[in-house]
Amino acid sequence: MDTVRIFSEFIAVKIKDYLPEKFQEAECRIIESIGNNGVCRSGVALHLPGEDGVRTIYMNRYYRELKEGVPLNKIMGEIAEQMEGCREMELLMSGKHIEDYQYMKQYLNVSLINTRANRRKLLHMPYMEMEDLSMACQIEIPCPEGVAIMEVVNEIYKMWGVSKETMFGAALKNLWEYKDYTLQANTSIMEYIFANQGKPQNLLDAPDGTSVDPEEILYVLTNRENIRGASAILCPRVMNKISDLFPEGFYIIPSSIHETMIVSKGRGVEIKDLEEMTHDINLTRVADEEILSNHIYEYDRNAGRIRQALKPVEKKRGMER
Repeated sequence: MDTVRIFSEFIAVKIKDYLPEKFQEAECRIIESIGNNGVCRSGVALHLPGEDGVRTIYMNRYYRELKEGVPLNKIMGEIAEQMEGCREMELLMSGKHIEDYQYMKQYLNVSLINTRANRRKLLHMPYMEMEDLSMACQIEIPCPEGVAIMEVVNEIYKMWGVSKETMFGAALKNLWEYKDYTLQANTSIMEYIFANQGKPQNLLDAPDGTSVDPEEILYVLTNRENIRGASAILCPRVMNKISDLFPEGFYIIPSSIHETMIVSKGRGVEIKDLEEMTHDINLTRVADEEILSNHIYEYDRNAGRIRQALKPVEKKRGMER
C-alpha cells in the first residue's frame, strides 16, 4: 500500500480548507512521477479556473514530517502557503519564455545525482558524468516562498537547439557566480539549533589565513536554501577556499543531495571508516530520494576537479602498476 499516495489523496480533499476563497472552485488531483534515485513521488496538482497550467506540490517531504511528529495543521498550512505562491514556474511554462534559451539560461543551475541509481531517469535528460555522479541541469525560479525548480528534460533541451556543452557551460557559470554558499562547523550548527546559541560562522567568508578549530571534526557545506546544495563542490572558488582552510587536505562526505560534509585529513580519519559511516547514515537517516553516494571524495586543486578518494591499499596498487 502506497502510504504517500494515501496521504496525498487526503491533502487533495482537505487543502481547500486552508486556502483563500478564490481557490474554492479549484480542481485538485493526484499526480505521480519518478523522482531522484527512482523513488516514486506523489503530489497534489491544483488548477484554478482561468489560470494556465497547474500548481503542483509533491507530498513525500510532508509525509516524512508527519511521521516525525510535525502537527498536521502546521503541515497543511505550509502546503497551502506553497500552493498560493508556486505559480512562477507555471507562468513560464504556459508562456513562450520556456522556448527562449537566451531568456532561460539566467535561471539554469546544476544538481548532482547518483548515476547508477538514476539510469532510467537519465535516459530522458541531458547529463554529464563525474566519477559515480552525474550533473543534471535544472531551472530555478526565485519565488516568495523560496525557489521553484524544474529539471531540464530532453524535450526542453531539444527545443532550445544548443549544444550540451553550451547549456552546461551557462549552468555552471551561474553556479560559480552564486555567492551564498556556507561552510559551518557541525557543532556550531547543533548549538544554534538546540541551545539557541549564536549563528554559526560561515568560514567561506573568513579572512585569508583564518585557522579552523582543531577540535572540530565535521563541517557542513551547502547553499543558503539547503536545496540541492551538494553542487557546491563543483564551484572552484568554494573548493579553493576550503583548500586554504585545510592545507593538509580534506575529504568530502556526500551526506545527501542537499549538502556535503568536510573532514580534515589532518584529523587522521580513515577512508574506510568514513565510507562505513556514510553507508550507515544513508541506510538509517537519509530519505531514499535524497541519497547521493556511499563513496568519499577529495579535491584535486591542481586539476580543479573532484575525484573518489583512494584507500591506502588502492593507492599502493596504483603505484605498483
